[in-house]
Amino acid sequence: MRYLAVALAAVLAASAVHAEDAAKEKAKAEIWAKEQAIYNERATGGLSYYVNNASPHYVGWPPSAPKPLALTGLRTDAQRMTGLNKEKLTMQLMDFTLHGDTAVIYYLNHRTMRPDGTPTDEKFENIHVWVRAGNDWQIVGAMSRLEPKRAAQ
Repeated sequence: MRYLAVALAAVLAASAVHAEDAAKEKAKAEIWAKEQAIYNERATGGLSYYVNNASPHYVGWPPSAPKPLALTGLRTDAQRMTGLNKEKLTMQLMDFTLHGDTAVIYYLNHRTMRPDGTPTDEKFENIHVWVRAGNDWQIVGAMSRLEPKRAAQ
């Protein structure tokens, strides 16, 4: 009987781990799609998708700002970006973690053209914090920085 209980506990634990992994992969896919949609719209000169998917408690720190900005700052950036539709960049997912209803995604952007059409070669390291809101996700925190120069490893 004891062996049966141990075997049952092992099966239940494995099932729980599998369910947790599946939930993490589902959240990662949903959030990564939202991240890509943000930048796809930026390329057309808009930030409304970003604003519409932000929590009312959003605070973000873009590399151009001297301090973090609340949602009102993101809305101001959205107005400023209107018509600036030449940005070109690629995105690379670096990592993702999920804890309950909170997710953190890490990714790199390599921008080759600024929104105004100026050629560039800029790499940014980004982190976004997302919270589950019902059946959807809202971005609640963000930070982006120019990739720092690092010693070769």
